[in-house]
Amino acid sequence: MLKEALSAVLDKTEIGLLSSSFDVIGDIAIIKVPNDLSSKESLIASQILRAMKNVRTVLKQSSDVQGEFRLRDLNFVGGEEKYDTIYKESGCLFKINVKEVYFSPRLSTERERIASLVKNGEHILNMFAGISTFSIIIAKTRECEVESVDKNPRAIGFARESLKLNRHLKGKVNPILADATEFARSHKETFDRVIMPLPEQAKEFLEVAFESARDKATIHYYVHVPDKEFQDENWIAGHLKSLNLTKRYEILNWKKVREVGPRYIQAVADLKVYS
Repeated sequence: MLKEALSAVLDKTEIGLLSSSFDVIGDIAIIKVPNDLSSKESLIASQILRAMKNVRTVLKQSSDVQGEFRLRDLNFVGGEEKYDTIYKESGCLFKINVKEVYFSPRLSTERERIASLVKNGEHILNMFAGISTFSIIIAKTRECEVESVDKNPRAIGFARESLKLNRHLKGKVNPILADATEFARSHKETFDRVIMPLPEQAKEFLEVAFESARDKATIHYYVHVPDKEFQDENWIAGHLKSLNLTKRYEILNWKKVREVGPRYIQAVADLKVYS
């Protein structure tokens, strides 16, 4: 879509340097511009604003996701200079500042999938909730309770603001500012479902997730994995075995979520845990 919008202002060689896709979060477009095209950033932004009437701001991503809160450096390129926006997904509204919290619109299909699996009455732990997108989308259609934990205070603040925008949820979401491990180990109850949307580090927390899971609970374990290893049907079994987990488990599902780099993907293992 980006390349089509820019075909009138860049030649084929220049278009070939651009990423084939970009994120639109609310009315903010976030693009990646290679160094060879840095002199044409404003031109690229102007064309995006002209072609996409719902976009009011264009930002350039100038770093990978990094740091404790998984943030990326973003620079203003064109339109209205702002970083706050309202994002809509699955009939829910979310307040976001794209510089202050981690968020990916590319997980929308996965969030819908998880919500469809939840049954009424479940008690759920979302260990790395961010602005609580998974949690709110689940609670929109399910009579459940979600402990929505994140240690970024801005993410929890936006989660609370988003709950005010979504007053007719069937379930209850509790935004909690805490370290996921500390919360899980101090919480007296166990959970029917544990969501672990932190693929860069989730394996470090999987034993804690197992401790928090009641008998026959489901854990959604996200990882980044080379595509070649993902294609090996035995890889996930070997990976989990190497972690020396203390409870018995069954792999219910192993699926690709999205591409995150050349020959690299985000995948999820749905696990049933037994006491």
